Amino acid sequence: MIFQIVNPDVQWYQYLINIFITFIGRLLDLLSTRYVSKELKLETNFIARRVGWKGMILMQIPILILGALDIYFSFFILWWSLFLFANNIEGSWYVRETGEDNYVKELRSKVKRSPIGKIILGELSNILKFTLAGIFIIIFLFVYEDLLAVFLISLALIIQGLIGALSSISYLLKIRKSENESESNPS
Repeated sequence: MIFQIVNPDVQWYQYLINIFITFIGRLLDLLSTRYVSKELKLETNFIARRVGWKGMILMQIPILILGALDIYFSFFILWWSLFLFANNIEGSWYVRETGEDNYVKELRSKVKRSPIGKIILGELSNILKFTLAGIFIIIFLFVYEDLLAVFLISLALIIQGLIGALSSISYLLKIRKSENESESNPS
């Protein structure tokens, strides 16, 4: 196989496994983007918006090739794609209920009226959620070789993921229940 020229010690089927892992990640990202923003009006990647769906699909080819070359690349692409997938589907119920066009209009209206500092502060949460956690994992793993610290940071991420999702779902279901009760018991 042509890939064996790259690394002759790797069996051909490992490249297929790597492609499959990479493909799953990229498929999740693309499908979740399509689910939330069919017209790409909510796509924050300006290149993706510019090239459209056909271009986005073609852009996956070099990513699949890169992922095929190494299992670590494929897992990196998978995990990054899972983060993109999660970001896309977070709150997607609201976008789908409101409609893409109406949601974009509502978002533009709110952005125009909000102070820039509040917008930036509100959007910096990804740095806290991902960047700082990743930096500290790398520092504790490679500089201090402290697996307990890495374990505890990872455990905090796991717990926050579970509690954050469950508390949001619980909150939204309570709102839904109170709305249904108020509709069935008009004053």
